[in-house]
Amino acid sequence: MTPRTEPGNFCRLLRTKMGYFRDPAGNRMIDADSNTACYTCLRTLKPYGPDDLPVDAHSCTTERACFEEEI
Repeated sequence: MTPRTEPGNFCRLLRTKMGYFRDPAGNRMIDADSNTACYTCLRTLKPYGPDDLPVDAHSCTTERACFEEEI
């Protein structure tokens, strides 16, 4: 299983243990299909975002008002 590392796929506020690491190109390494990852929003410091919805690699998308694209 290879972590996804494409830039712009994840909210910049989304974190998980692997989300702090970067590949050689500088992209965050998040395995969106991991069933053991625990996600946190850096804005709320909780497992839910400012919109009170759960945070994870599949739900923290551009459709959410709190989404921030990684620069």
